[in-house]
Amino acid sequence: MMLQNEKTSAKRIYLVEDFQVFGERYGIDYRFPQLTDPTAIGSPVLQGDVEEMMLSSGISLTHSDVRVLQPYETTSRHSSPLYMLVVLEGCVTLTLNGEAFVVRSGMAFSARLSEEQAMSARHDANSTLKTLSFGVYPHDTKRDSLLDSLLDEWQALNAPAFVWQVPGFVLSGIQHAQQPDLSVLSRRLLLEGLMCQLLGHGLNLCQQTRPSRPEHARLERVRSLLEQSPEQEHTLAQLAALAAMSQSSLRSKFRKRYGCTLFDYLRDCRLALARRYLLEGHSVQQAAWMSGYQHATNFATAFRRRYGISPGCLRHPR
Repeated sequence: MMLQNEKTSAKRIYLVEDFQVFGERYGIDYRFPQLTDPTAIGSPVLQGDVEEMMLSSGISLTHSDVRVLQPYETTSRHSSPLYMLVVLEGCVTLTLNGEAFVVRSGMAFSARLSEEQAMSARHDANSTLKTLSFGVYPHDTKRDSLLDSLLDEWQALNAPAFVWQVPGFVLSGIQHAQQPDLSVLSRRLLLEGLMCQLLGHGLNLCQQTRPSRPEHARLERVRSLLEQSPEQEHTLAQLAALAAMSQSSLRSKFRKRYGCTLFDYLRDCRLALARRYLLEGHSVQQAAWMSGYQHATNFATAFRRRYGISPGCLRHPR
């Protein structure tokens, strides 16, 4: 059953008051850092389509195709034995228990959520996002037996949160399911099958790539250093020594754990730091230098590729 509006040709504007409704429904706290008036419920946040449905298997699915009009932050307060986010376009950075996960286009994030394991995310203005997110809620009695078996296996594995690459044929199937000429029933059937494929791949990867606890701690040590000091010069040899593993092992295990290469993660951390400097009023050259870039031209190219605008468009006077 559709819970919200079917897709239309006109792109809807979602206001703060719409997010209040989402928050009550899904147990999510929203924060709007640039909104000085807390009573401004009519302030626009997103433009695009947000579609929700409950699949017959018992999975709650949300498809979003939006452009962020003002920055906002989310903190999830609900429990779910299995939550998954698939990014089809754009990039999402999630934080769970102090650990950051960067989910890029074509990748998925899987986790268990609880009130003790709050998940947060930050969405920057002027970014475009196309995502599929779905979850299983603990008190839902409509789950089928196959999904119950998956949840039992997931719990037995004590599955950690992780990021993984979605197979190309599944991504193609998702794209096909978004075609406007499909009937409602055809689209629902396609999405049911695609969700089962995603869950099957996620379970298989979890069984194969789960790192040991000591190894996880060493990888997290490297990730934390890159996030806290992105402006520093980091070499693969130094990072491998910190992780107490070979350079090739660090490269492959970091990518399996966090869904991106070491230096892609470092680049995103540098760009996020530079973005904060620009919003504080620093010049493009200053922001580039203070975030670890030696050449402003290289910085501007990377910034435009990451955020879709030039760094000069973001700079605010101090």
